Amino acid sequence: MQFFLNIIKLILPKPWLKKIRPFGHGFLACLAAIWYGFPARKMTVIGITGTSGKSTTTQILSKILNQAGKQTGYITTVEFFDGRKTTLNKHGLSMPGRFLLQRELAEMVAVGCTHAIVECTSEGLSQNRHLGIDFDIALITNLTEAHLEAHGGFENYKQAKAKLFKALEHSKKKHKIIGVNLDDKHSSFYGAFKAAETFGISLKDSKLKQQHNSTEFQFNGNIFKVHLPGEFNVYNALMAVACAYKLGVNDHIIVQKALDQIVEIPGRMQLIQNQKGIKVYLDYAPEPAGMSSALKAVASMPHAKLIHVFGSTGGHRDSSKRFEFGKISSNYADVIIITNDDVYDSDPEEIAGDIEKGIATNPNRKENIKVLTVLDRKEAIRAAIQFAQKEDILIITGKGSEQFLVLPGNERIEWDEKRIIEELLK
Repeated sequence: MQFFLNIIKLILPKPWLKKIRPFGHGFLACLAAIWYGFPARKMTVIGITGTSGKSTTTQILSKILNQAGKQTGYITTVEFFDGRKTTLNKHGLSMPGRFLLQRELAEMVAVGCTHAIVECTSEGLSQNRHLGIDFDIALITNLTEAHLEAHGGFENYKQAKAKLFKALEHSKKKHKIIGVNLDDKHSSFYGAFKAAETFGISLKDSKLKQQHNSTEFQFNGNIFKVHLPGEFNVYNALMAVACAYKLGVNDHIIVQKALDQIVEIPGRMQLIQNQKGIKVYLDYAPEPAGMSSALKAVASMPHAKLIHVFGSTGGHRDSSKRFEFGKISSNYADVIIITNDDVYDSDPEEIAGDIEKGIATNPNRKENIKVLTVLDRKEAIRAAIQFAQKEDILIITGKGSEQFLVLPGNERIEWDEKRIIEELLK
């Protein structure tokens, strides 16, 4: 099948290919659902979408449900869990297409899963990779400007996310639920889709009490604690807790057996242990809103200097965010090291130059910022570690737990950033 797909790519012009791709993906998704016997109909299926927080919310919710005795698998940017074993997602797609997504769901059914969580990306939804899945619950974490060039504008991006809620409306499941973030200005749009129940979360009445690397919050009259840094992780935990309530999980399970045991999410504000007296954080943050949240979180921690290593993901597909990345980083960082991320067929020096322009044109940038450009990503991380001193914070964003790096000319190599950082720290 891959052979024929490659032939089609060579024959058809790119504009035509872009138009027919959703039909192709949708056809294969439906065919896969039939082939595997519609596995989603045999489980409670939760779809999670949003600009950021999808993977973290998924992992928190799955932990809660599994601790409550509801065997739960999941599919995320970070990894796949079939209810028995975990495998890193090395496919380069947060929401896999063709037969892979349905195959993963079928494996969950085979090992006895009663629940499944699927991370639903705007690209996956716009290409109809979700067809053939009957959802029980649709959650949206937030919506900020992202992937605008890929979707042709914000409205198209917003509507792509809406495909999850349209799929819920057409699902064959009986009791359907929608969960929204009431603090997000687009929550009313998604909350208006038809469901048996719609719930919302908000931090306005949650009485946050922030401590080092943990935050207490209140929900439904109970106190919860999340051992993950940043206010954005409270939103993720709150969405997971609220959804767990709807699925009948009690407070004791959530507090003592689930949340209390979650101390890190791979590649999501992950603290890398070392003997140098510096705090090293690894975070995905491929979009401006996520980067801003991550930097705000570490900037609020006690530190001497804040060092930030990053590039601009997506190459030419989202070129406008390069300037935003530069502005955001210069709001918080004392030392900025610009490097390569997934550049695809773009010019790395042009990307770095655009980021530098974003820094230079930011009237709110920190004073006396030191800016370096080291295009080799491993050497950039090495330089940051060598520059860092005791009590400094180093945050490296853009790749997180992804297991590949796309170099200039679309050269794709294996890349385990956590392992590389740990090696360099030694």
